[in-house]
Amino acid sequence: MPDTPSRNKEKTITILVVDDDRKMTFVLSEFLKTAQFNVITCHCGGDALNIIEKIAVDLVLLDIIMPDIDGFAVAKKMKSFFGTDDFVPIIILTGLSGIDEKIAGLEYADDFISKPFSHKELLARIHVLLRIRSLQRELVVSRSQYRFLYENAPSMYVSIDEDRIVRNCNAKFSEKNGTAKTAIIGKNITSFFLAPDHAALAKFIQSLRSPSPAAGSPVLNFVPLNPSFQPLSVSLSGVQRGENDTAHYSEIILQDMTHTLKLQQEQRDARKHLYLSARLASIGTLASGVAHELNNPLTAILGFSNALLNRLGEGGVFDRDEFVNYLTIVNSETLRCRDIIENLSKFARETETQIISFALSGCVVGALKLITPKASNKKITIAADVPPSIVVKADPHKIEQAIIHVITNCIDFCNEGCAVTIAAESGIHGVKLTITDNGPGIAADMISKVFDPFFTTKKTGQGAGLGLALSHHIMEECNGVIDIASEPGKGTTITLEIPSPA
Repeated sequence: MPDTPSRNKEKTITILVVDDDRKMTFVLSEFLKTAQFNVITCHCGGDALNIIEKIAVDLVLLDIIMPDIDGFAVAKKMKSFFGTDDFVPIIILTGLSGIDEKIAGLEYADDFISKPFSHKELLARIHVLLRIRSLQRELVVSRSQYRFLYENAPSMYVSIDEDRIVRNCNAKFSEKNGTAKTAIIGKNITSFFLAPDHAALAKFIQSLRSPSPAAGSPVLNFVPLNPSFQPLSVSLSGVQRGENDTAHYSEIILQDMTHTLKLQQEQRDARKHLYLSARLASIGTLASGVAHELNNPLTAILGFSNALLNRLGEGGVFDRDEFVNYLTIVNSETLRCRDIIENLSKFARETETQIISFALSGCVVGALKLITPKASNKKITIAADVPPSIVVKADPHKIEQAIIHVITNCIDFCNEGCAVTIAAESGIHGVKLTITDNGPGIAADMISKVFDPFFTTKKTGQGAGLGLALSHHIMEECNGVIDIASEPGKGTTITLEIPSPA
């Protein structure tokens, strides 16, 4: 029967000694206890197998020659019982020293020591195998943690080999496909993406194998295996994992971006509507000044057309030069009205951003056609000095809108008799268009807020606070920058930094 020692909390390592020689088990037991091990002894293979089923042991010292089952068979059954995840070292201690016995013993055991042996050597081998056991247990824990994290990760994880065949995937990947893992493993990863995305997917996978993977995470269209499931927009990231010199696996993480992208699109659409509303609101403000601007050419058109009609109605005769002069005036004044209306409609129109090279002076001239009447009503002068030679690369329509909003903001805050100056200069990184007024300026604690939507210091009903916010948005669309500098009592300068052609 086995000899089980009393429990000692300080002794954490338990060694099972199996030998039919009771004197040998006693000597080994006393020696191992001296080395601070817990020791269990028994004298036959059957008892040894019963013990490991009931008591957790850390190492086994096993004889070969025993009355019931030989040590080789016992070692084989023990290894089967412990399994691959629990490495319990087995050292065979035997008087048999032939090469055949050693080979047979090492087939199932982890070490082989022939009797008689040195206790110091035995202790050294025990410590080596216990260190291996400790490392193996750490490895098992790490692998278990990895499997748990892999399987339960909130994102989709998929493992592919160098031929892009899926070798493993986690529960989230299976869930998003609407099918079991067994139906996924063995398929090519490209079958989960739309055909137009295959080139981008191949480039991404290739980048994982590069010593310096490409920055950024491509967003592709993921198509689940289950046809009843909706396609997803997923962001890809991953790492390359080398199993050996010939096998390489890629771990790919797929982050579902569908909801995020939808929200971003909704926000973009909301901003578009917001800024369109801002432009339409500005149209109302500009229209009052433009109405006065239209009255002059319309008066001329009406007057000269009436004069022509009266002459024709009375059967009068006038010379050809006078007739041509009247019609020329009517024609030019009509074109003037057309230009004013066209500028208004262009200002209100929503278009996609189109980056081209153009002369900046054209935008300034177009903006002044709409702004000048408003400035004149308030007796504010505008002086512009933008040479036609200065060329920028942006969307001319949107840049003109930004200029209108900035100048409008200057006019709204300036007192009667103030002045606004517009100047431009080319620099290393682009063109700086400065719009400066000599108005009341802005307090320091307000500067950081002027580009925020709906921020305004105007009285209720005089403005929604969207003009400068819209200008900021436009400059972002055109790859430019807008900045402001101001000091109370000393006016304000707003700078539009617009890219130059390469």
